[in-house]
Amino acid sequence: MLGSIGSQYAWKSRGSFVVKVFAPVNIAWIKYMGKTEGAPTNSSFSMTLKHLGTETQIRKISNSDHLSFSYSASGYVPPKTGQEKSYRFLMNAAPWSECLSQFGFQNQATTGTFEVTTLNNVPAGTGIATSASGFAALTLAWFGILVGDRYPEWFSLYRSSPKLRAAIARVSALGSGSSCRSFGGPFVEWDPKNGVSEFHDGIQDFTDFVLLIDSETKEVSSSEAHERVKTSPLFEGRVERADVRLTQVKNALREGHLQVLTKTVLDEAIDMHELFHTSEPPFSYWREQSRVWINRLRNQEAGLPTPNGILTLDAGANVHLFVPTHEAQVWESYLGTVDPSLRFLSDQSGKGAFYHD
Repeated sequence: MLGSIGSQYAWKSRGSFVVKVFAPVNIAWIKYMGKTEGAPTNSSFSMTLKHLGTETQIRKISNSDHLSFSYSASGYVPPKTGQEKSYRFLMNAAPWSECLSQFGFQNQATTGTFEVTTLNNVPAGTGIATSASGFAALTLAWFGILVGDRYPEWFSLYRSSPKLRAAIARVSALGSGSSCRSFGGPFVEWDPKNGVSEFHDGIQDFTDFVLLIDSETKEVSSSEAHERVKTSPLFEGRVERADVRLTQVKNALREGHLQVLTKTVLDEAIDMHELFHTSEPPFSYWREQSRVWINRLRNQEAGLPTPNGILTLDAGANVHLFVPTHEAQVWESYLGTVDPSLRFLSDQSGKGAFYHD
């Protein structure tokens, strides 16, 4: 949490408007990997978490005749490349104005210097989707600034209108594609042609145990990985394989077939990582403990508390182990027993990014 950084949004005495938001990470069960002209090559499907993610505050710190931004030294400061990407995203006025006008609002923050303070409550750059939560939080907070004194109307509309949330998600995707899935939940599908849609059928209540195998920033960024995978001989047919698994996952959720989920989601994760291992040049995010957990769940190793552990990895070494929430207690006990040195976080499914009120 931001703590002393700031409280809820408020008009300050000097006319400075402060907006504070939270956006959760979303963890893809069906991945997209590889882009064509900036668009993902296949549809993706993810579970939105509730408490793990990014808190961002934006406030105006001075008047000027141009628009500029600074990052506060408090809290998490993104690497220089991340800051530059954020600047370009915020300065590209066209998509922001287009979205605002679609819903009857105008840009009220065309000039001035704004301070962005952001804090992740999970390690950044380690395959826990903080770029998604970071850009989702940045997008939502900046929209709150742009609407100025009409913020109460915007706030109310955001809570009530799926259409507005989808429009905001489209803007956010310009900064980070997967961030568009952090505005809804518990499950969100992103179709490159039809946009973002929430999925509410069947089983919904899962707990994610995030096994912290590696907290170091990864050497190959997700953006670079999207380019390298195109050199893999396994990239041919990737779209078709992902589409088949997407259908299988949605049907399994509807019908309550947990065993289908455990196999399909893990197969999908391994498929994505095999693209990394066979690209030119090849690379790997896995560590030895990543492989241990993959084999443990793939082989249904003796001692697992239930057969319902759903394992996936994003572009990193850390493992996400999803279990039905009513089984979370026995799985947590198991994690502490099978590897007492293991560090892990846990979170449940959530409903997406929100403004603090």
